[in-house]
Parts: sequence; structure tokens; C-alpha cells
Amino acid sequence: MKKVLLLLSFFCVSTAVLAQDADRPTTYDPDATAESLGLEPFVVPDGFFPLFPWDHLDSWGDKYQPMEEGIKSMAECEFTMSAFVGDERGVKIAKENGLKYIYKLPLETFDQRELSEEEIQKKCDAIDAMIKEKVQSTKDDADCVGYFLRDEPGAFCNRSLAAAVEAVKKYAPGKLAYINLYPGYASTIGADVDSQLGTYSFREYLERFVQEVKPQFLSYDNYMVEYSEDLRNIERGISHFEDLFEVRDVALKYNLPFWYIGSSLCIQEQSTPPTAERYAYQMYTALAAGAEGLTWFLYYPLGWKESPIDENGKKTISWQYMRDINEQMKALGTYLQGYRSTECGLTPFDGENLPELPALPQNVLKNVKLAFSGFASNYGTEPKLMIGEFAQKDGDSVAALAVNLNTTASVKVTFDLPEGYKTVKVVSPIDGSETVAPEKAMKDGFWIIPGHGKLFVFEK
Repeated sequence: MKKVLLLLSFFCVSTAVLAQDADRPTTYDPDATAESLGLEPFVVPDGFFPLFPWDHLDSWGDKYQPMEEGIKSMAECEFTMSAFVGDERGVKIAKENGLKYIYKLPLETFDQRELSEEEIQKKCDAIDAMIKEKVQSTKDDADCVGYFLRDEPGAFCNRSLAAAVEAVKKYAPGKLAYINLYPGYASTIGADVDSQLGTYSFREYLERFVQEVKPQFLSYDNYMVEYSEDLRNIERGISHFEDLFEVRDVALKYNLPFWYIGSSLCIQEQSTPPTAERYAYQMYTALAAGAEGLTWFLYYPLGWKESPIDENGKKTISWQYMRDINEQMKALGTYLQGYRSTECGLTPFDGENLPELPALPQNVLKNVKLAFSGFASNYGTEPKLMIGEFAQKDGDSVAALAVNLNTTASVKVTFDLPEGYKTVKVVSPIDGSETVAPEKAMKDGFWIIPGHGKLFVFEK
């Protein structure tokens, strides 16, 4: 079952990453480009921001509530897509509720290390034939975003994944071949457990996936905001940002969009219940880094606790938190489709031997200053902020999404306008509308509540 092995292996992988062999062979071309690989990035329909729960309705669609009721509640929760469907019934219910969907295919990947070239080719041919048959009923459906192929494959599955991606492109042009990758804390070669990544590092894993599979996008999960008790254990929590910047870097290098999966329940038994701040923290930081699609693990409990829908099919307070954050992500994510991510960074965290992360950029928000309320003068830490910078695709406006990285205190942000820009607007996280910032706000500053963000747009 998804995630279980990761939880068991988390504590033994970090030393393996540090103990890499300097003489290991190079397994990917560092000079490869999107053009040299012939990559075809996935393009979402205009005005559509992918936002969905990572549940498989083909296998547990009626486990907690009738699928009709479940997908209806997903639409009420401000999702733009249903959870994964795998039959005509799921497709019909998603469409009736105005949701797009990803259709699940019965792909069987294989470990290429154990097969001859002849055996590999035979299995790839079988994958091609299966996908050709299975996409026929949905390939022309505008509500079908694409096809679920595999979750968390190791690099030793790349040959089968490449065959599947190529088949989707060939038999369902314009549709997405959906593959979700491991996080960076999965086990590497040399760890004390079987390698999940099948590589010596997370970067090698990402590079090989792009170069060998030729995907249309990158998707990955990371639950360290939950596992770190909302960054209270910063040695754990920093992994959230390490992966975010690593995936962002590879996505930008190859001109691919990336999607992020965050935690919506308690995957670890000792985790505290999710809060609105935890939900916001994960998604606002991903959006600031340039994520073009967002996903929650999970909607239903499936043996875990504090899920948005409980064991009896009832909505929980977590459902309400999720609905509110989904509404914000849908509004801001859709707005940012008119922009491209240019820079991203943050203020440093307190702690010894933490990895170096990109510094706070100041190309858009100039001379940034941060402050807590006067009532929080003894809060015990410095205000922390993340900024994602964006440039308009068809225009000369620039934007900045500022995210409060403090989980329990609001932060006031003041800044100067970028040179040559005269107007600053604040984008509503409710409906994506713009409001010109009053002169007083520019002087006094803008408050950002814990874990949340504020999107500023500048015009000449």
C-alpha cells in the first residue's frame, strides 16, 4: 500500500545519501535539454487548474459512502477533478458533478534489470496494445484529463513507463500520462533497506526519469510538513523545501510543469490532527514555487485518522479546512496560469547543519521587511517568508506570491515597488479578482496569517 514502505525507511536513508561513491558511473546526460529529448509538456485546458484528492474510486469508491455522494462532496469541496476513476460509472458521476477526471489503466510495470532485451520489448509491446484498447472510450472526452499509470516507481521501471507514456501520446494525443514519483526521502542505493529510488540520489532519480521516460510533467509527494509537526522538527521539515526546489529546478530545466501532493490526514500514528495552517502551508509554498497542479493524500481514511471524510462517510472539520484552502488554490492557481515562474526563495531557518536553500529573491518585492505584531515581540524566532516571483506570459506585468512560513504568528510585510512599475494590486484568494492596494497599505504593510500567502501583481 502507498506510503507504508516510506514510513519504515525514512530514518535510514539520509546516511545513504551522504555516503555516495564518488566513483559511481554517470547514469544521465547533464547536458540534455527539452529539445534534445523531444519532450512534449502537458498543457491544461484554459481556465482549468488541476486540484483533486489522491483516492482510487475503482477500488474503494463505495467503501465509505456511495460513489455518487462521494464525488458530489468532492465538487462541494472545491475540487476541479474527482479522485481517480476506472469505469463508466465513475466517469458518469464525475461529469454529472462538473468535474474532470483521470482514468486509471491496469498497467503492469516490470523490473528491467531482470529481463533480456527481447523480453523487455515483448512486455513493452503488450503495454502498447493494452493502452491502445483501454483509451478508446475516453480519449475524445474533453473531461478526461489523462490516464493514471503508476505511483512511486523506482528507476528500474523506466523502460515500462517509457512505453506507457509513448502509447498514451500515440493513442490519446493531448491527454496526460500520469505517473507520480517518490519524494527525496525514499531510500537510495546504499541504504540499509532495498532501494526505492533505484539511484544514488533524488536528483539522479528525477533526471533519469525525464531522460528515459520522456514524461509530459513531474508529480511527486512529500509529507514532511505533517511528519515534522508543522516544522517544529526542522531537521525533518526542511525536506519539504529541499524536494520542492529540486523538483522545481528539474521542471524548469526541461520546461515541464510539476504537480505536488500534500498530506491531508495523519499518516503517522503520532501526528497531531491537520489544521487549516498545515493545509495552507503545504499548498501555498508549492504554488509559490511554481506548481501547476495540487493534490491531497487522501480524502477517505483508508486506515488512517483525521481524514476529510471519516469511516462513516461523514464530513469532518478537516473537510472544511480542505474546502477553504481548495477555494484559495483554485482562485490563485487559475490566475497564475497567465504567468510563468521565474524565481523562488526564502528566509533561512534556524538550526545547525541545515541544507542551503535559495535565498529570498527581491526582483519584484524590493527591500522586503518583516515584522510580527507588537504583542508577539517575545515570540522567540525571526519572521520567515517565502517569495515566488512570476512574469506575465503575454504582457509586461510581474507578480509575487509571499507566503508566511511561521506556523503560529501573522507576519507584516512591507516592500518597495520594482523599478518602472507604478501600480500594485492584490489578488483575491476567493475569486481571483484584483484590487488596487491603497496607499496606506503600501506604507503600513500587509498582514499575512500563518501558513498562508498573498499574491501581489505589479503594472507599469
